[in-house]
Amino acid sequence: MSATPALFRNRNFILLWLASIVGNFALAVAMLAETWFVVKTLGAKEQLGIVMIAGSVPRIALMAIGGVLADRMRRSRIILVSLGSRVLMLFALVGLLAIGRLDIWALTVFAFLYGALDAFFWPARDALIPAIVPERDLTRANSVMLTTNQVGLVFGPVLGGILLATLSYEVIFGLTGVMLALATACIGFINEPFVAKIRQHGSTMLSELKEGVQYAIKTPVLRALMLVYAAANLLFMGPLALGIPIIVTENLNGEPATLSYLQSAFAAGMVIGGILLTMYPPSKKRLLMITVIIALEGVLLAMLAHTHWVWIAVAIQALIGLGVAGNNVPMMSLIQQYSDKDKIGRVMSLNSMASMGLTPLSYAMVTGLLSLHLSMAWIMPIFGLTMAALMVVMTLQMAVIREVD
Repeated sequence: MSATPALFRNRNFILLWLASIVGNFALAVAMLAETWFVVKTLGAKEQLGIVMIAGSVPRIALMAIGGVLADRMRRSRIILVSLGSRVLMLFALVGLLAIGRLDIWALTVFAFLYGALDAFFWPARDALIPAIVPERDLTRANSVMLTTNQVGLVFGPVLGGILLATLSYEVIFGLTGVMLALATACIGFINEPFVAKIRQHGSTMLSELKEGVQYAIKTPVLRALMLVYAAANLLFMGPLALGIPIIVTENLNGEPATLSYLQSAFAAGMVIGGILLTMYPPSKKRLLMITVIIALEGVLLAMLAHTHWVWIAVAIQALIGLGVAGNNVPMMSLIQQYSDKDKIGRVMSLNSMASMGLTPLSYAMVTGLLSLHLSMAWIMPIFGLTMAALMVVMTLQMAVIREVD
């Protein structure tokens, strides 16, 4: 009997997976409707950035606390509260719409609360997987979850666009609230194995967070992962996010459809990568695999800056998406495998902070270089090839990258 059917006979995993499918579609539709409401109905496109910042700041700032709570409490209970709170928020949006009081400031508050809930949701969900899935199935389980996330990212906006063309905002937010309620119900039926959380007398959240940081730094595999992803996100996220629209405008035909092709190709590459890793989960030299893939992504990023043919750009974007899946899934499995069960929530959140926390700095670096009139034709190769070189140096200098499975 193969391992894949065994994973899909795991009742707890199936419930978590179903909750992710329904929840991702619901949130993708809600986010698209909210963005469209700000831009078209409120006519406040200049203030859309305020809403986005309001959502991102608490997500990063509170992630470490979310990791501590994931090690203190039942992870399924944290997820339940997070999703249930979002259900209430969506129905509150419906109420404000009905009385004509939904303005940019109300949406900013909702974005802040949503980002804060995210900070508790993700460490808990990532820490729950190894609690309900046997170690031999971890890579497959992470691949399935990543693929599910990307399917929601690709098709959720399509569904949202159809709904926006046919239904009112009140109905759309109400439907997404019902969908999230179904996802919450799935989480409520998960039977998470109880693991007694042993804490020293007088321990505080701050002391437990400090313990998690010290543990991650002292564990060679975890330290290497944090360094690799901090460097990669600093050099990758800014050029990719800001560079694609500029490349479409300057090198390609400048049509909105071309930008959508490139974005869809990236998401499709991640979906394909997730499916391949589900079918053929790696078990050897996974840390080495991560650094090699990130180095190749750096080369592809450099090539993309000098591409003048749409379909070549689409192919490169698909390969980059494939690479992102190819390093994210093994990364999750390595953290879950090499972390002590009572510290996995903190390690997950710290790794996310090490990468996500540098993303705004990456944006700022690229923006600064653009303000100095350095073209994207230079910026993307400089960042991409520097990232590739850095991965090579790290691989040669850190034996754990070459040796660990």
